[in-house]
Amino acid sequence: MKKILIFLGCMIIFSTARPLKEGDPREIIEKVRIYKLTRELDLTTDQATKFFPRLNEFQKTEKEFREKKAEIVDELKNLLKKSAPEEKIIPLLREYEDVLKEHARVRLKKIKEMWQILTPVQRAKYLIFETEFRQEIKQMIKEIRRHRFKESGG
Repeated sequence: MKKILIFLGCMIIFSTARPLKEGDPREIIEKVRIYKLTRELDLTTDQATKFFPRLNEFQKTEKEFREKKAEIVDELKNLLKKSAPEEKIIPLLREYEDVLKEHARVRLKKIKEMWQILTPVQRAKYLIFETEFRQEIKQMIKEIRRHRFKESGG
């Protein structure tokens, strides 16, 4: 019963998040991830209602960092294609370093906020879960690509 309540609570929390396109594989993966994470960490209802909003904030921070990093790298690519002088490249490299520093600071802050909700055992389980879940998803993507390649006559 406890797990059902937690799962329903999580679904309510995530239903208020910005929706992805219907049938979007990322949405399905995220729902599976939340379900498995809730089960793996054996979260109480109170923990779940506090943890998942912080996890959402953490993921938002990570996404913003990836976007900013990609933007800077794209600008660097364009400058290099145009054989721009170093004077134009150096400020972007400094900006990249500043973005990295800020990301590290914010990331650590967000992780500490999540840690306050979890027990040490749950923290360890979370770290293991995240690593293994990412590996599992990468493997699934690799299998899908291999299957599509075989179907296309490769």
